[in-house]
Amino acid sequence: MANITSKINASLKRIKDPVIQNRLLMVRDAFHQPLRDVAASYGCTHGKVDYWKKRYEKSGLLGLYTKKQTGRPKKISKKQEIILRRTVRKHNIKQGWQTKQIRQLIHEESGVKYSFRQAIRITQSWGLGKIKPRPRYAFSKQEDRDNFIKKQKISGTSTLKLCCRC
Repeated sequence: MANITSKINASLKRIKDPVIQNRLLMVRDAFHQPLRDVAASYGCTHGKVDYWKKRYEKSGLLGLYTKKQTGRPKKISKKQEIILRRTVRKHNIKQGWQTKQIRQLIHEESGVKYSFRQAIRITQSWGLGKIKPRPRYAFSKQEDRDNFIKKQKISGTSTLKLCCRC
């Protein structure tokens, strides 16, 4: 028990990530106190304390890092995605792209037909945003909209420059 505590204390000095430090402290306390007491002092459930303790016992310090979640694999390959991203970024810079056009381009180049919403998600993952922002005051009173526009004119910023990426 003393060996584990000294090992954890040595690791605490090296680790800079506060999340991992917190988990290490939790595991250290879990070796000396009941799980429920440790959970109460750290503001989590005793199951979470037990989870991190078991992960530390099984994998050591690396077990305290959050594992990357894989998720569902993409329908298009990385190579196809890079080619499509370059095509979209190079062409139509002044005019821009519509989501329909990007969706059609993906279908023509890779043979995969994504939904409209998924095409938006893909373009956002490429770092592209909408040129035309959503109307924020569509259902507000006309008086409120006019006041907002007056405030923008007074401050010197136009409403078109407010939203660069929605």
